[in-house]
Amino acid sequence: LVQYQNMSKRDLILFPHRIAPEKQVEIFRDLKEHLPQYEFVVCQDQQLTKNEYHNLLGEAKLVFSANLQETLGISCYEGTLVNAIPMVPDRLSYSEMYHEGFKYPSEWTESFEKYEAYRDHLRHHIVTTMTHYDKRVEQVQTQAENLTEQFFSAGKLLEHIR
Repeated sequence: LVQYQNMSKRDLILFPHRIAPEKQVEIFRDLKEHLPQYEFVVCQDQQLTKNEYHNLLGEAKLVFSANLQETLGISCYEGTLVNAIPMVPDRLSYSEMYHEGFKYPSEWTESFEKYEAYRDHLRHHIVTTMTHYDKRVEQVQTQAENLTEQFFSAGKLLEHIR
């Protein structure tokens, strides 16, 4: 994804996951209604080529997840590789994989009902993150390096085999 790393960013927030109940796309769609100053794109709402998808990732400032099921989270990882800030719940594999500054409290999106109770907290978190995007890029790059080393390479396996 190197060719997408230094693209100009816009106030774009992506939902890069498949549309399935456990991904809770309805939370993302509701956020779009409550944060009209930002562009929200559900990638699966369109038939994107790989290049079109990567261009969206490269232009996005934020990649959002409210997932209730996740094993590795490749799309959020891809976002970090092109300097998009991952915003993930503190649950599932995300708890182990992401630094504190990229996780929000799990209860904010445990269900749509919980989301409604915490909507203002999540909205504020998104606005703060988007407003301070430039200050977070270095942290995103560090996060990407950590994810690559710890979860998306065979380095530890090779060390163990040797």
